[in-house]
Amino acid sequence: MRQEPKAWYGARTFYRWSTWENSPYEERVVLFRARSLDEAVELAERESAEYAGQGDLEVLDMVQAYRIGDGDEEVGAGTEVFSRLHALDLPADAFLDRYDSGPGHTRISE
Repeated sequence: MRQEPKAWYGARTFYRWSTWENSPYEERVVLFRARSLDEAVELAERESAEYAGQGDLEVLDMVQAYRIGDGDEEVGAGTEVFSRLHALDLPADAFLDRYDSGPGHTRISE
């Protein structure tokens, strides 16, 4: 039985920071190489648990994965790593207002 080659996937995961003021939510998109969408989700769930354990975060029960391309494609600047279509009957301003959660928490690393 021939195994599928690994492809690139972007996986979007969600968290809640219990130790920060106002307990903000976080969403992340992380890259994985996997042989299937199911494997990419499994890898994302494992990585998500590790990430949450480092920062006292609650992992929310949703992973969205997106196949970027075949494994031999180069991933770098300008590569689309995640995309989601929204089938909503809203004007553009209302759509953006729906997804603008207010002031964001920014972490600056040196």
